[in-house]
Amino acid sequence: MKHRHLGALAALALSATIIAPAHAQGISMNNPMASQGRELPTINMEAALDQATWTDPSVAQKVEPGNLVTFGDSIMANMTAGDATFSVATKGARQANPDLAGPISKVNPNINLHGCAQGTPSLPKKMAAELGVPLNDYSCPGATMYTPTAAALTIPEQVDAAVADGALNPQTRYVTLQGGYNDVYNNYFTLTGEGANDEQIAAQTNRPTQKAMFAAAIDQAVAKIKAAAPNAKIALVGYHEITEDTPAGWQCLFHIGEGYGKDNTWGASAAFPIFFDTQGEMNVQKWMAEAAQRHGVMFADERAFSAGHGECAPAADRWVAGILVDTTTGEHNLALHLTDEGVEAIGNDIAQKIR
Repeated sequence: MKHRHLGALAALALSATIIAPAHAQGISMNNPMASQGRELPTINMEAALDQATWTDPSVAQKVEPGNLVTFGDSIMANMTAGDATFSVATKGARQANPDLAGPISKVNPNINLHGCAQGTPSLPKKMAAELGVPLNDYSCPGATMYTPTAAALTIPEQVDAAVADGALNPQTRYVTLQGGYNDVYNNYFTLTGEGANDEQIAAQTNRPTQKAMFAAAIDQAVAKIKAAAPNAKIALVGYHEITEDTPAGWQCLFHIGEGYGKDNTWGASAAFPIFFDTQGEMNVQKWMAEAAQRHGVMFADERAFSAGHGECAPAADRWVAGILVDTTTGEHNLALHLTDEGVEAIGNDIAQKIR
């Protein structure tokens, strides 16, 4: 069974090497999801082709004293589409045989032992470098705070995994947690809890609001973190500016022009209103700050810090890639996610706030 599953991994790896030379020759793959050269999974060919690697037992999570432990969704993970696809493709093998988690991580080092795709650069890696501490990153693409999902570890499940691995311990120095944005678009028809009569209607219909579900989930997670890592500095991290905070909310479909980022010579963008997502961003920001106050931990307001650097900002100031075709935004791993410049700036800011 192991050989059959990991033989498939080797096949995936070989297919990646067949496609890769096109990039080496400078041929555009016409993939709008990422900067050129970042579309494919990151494969360790030596491990992929070494059968001894396939049967190695899963290695334990490496934990060093004074570590930083991070929890979050794809904003923290900052994976590439290729690595995210590789994670999904190998999910069945991991579920059928948990011992394959280690070999899979050797074949693709960007898949952690819990099956989460994580890229470079990323906010956790930048924070750890700035703080000068070892990192245990549990962020997972698609993670939610309170919405049930089979696609990824939820934020509370990430915390449970860190406790079980011993990554959260009395010697842990720093912990950051961010989450809740993915719950927004899963709950468009659920009362937010911010409306004038939301709480009354929720009580009458016996259906909790988004605010109540968020609070219950994050309170449980923070309580577990504090119990397992009583000496750690804990920061709940607000999301950076993604869409524009206008009455309609704005999100940009594409950015087209000559040159990337600050080298852009001209540009054309198309924006459309996306009120519910923008309102969701603002609600999660508020709920995260309220949770930090309830628990006496830090709130890192990255939306304020990144004001004017969202998805619809001018190319020279933009830290978030567009959705579809984007030829003007700086280097980035995935559409709608942070650019390298954004990771650098925001990661540094969080580190300075929590230090």
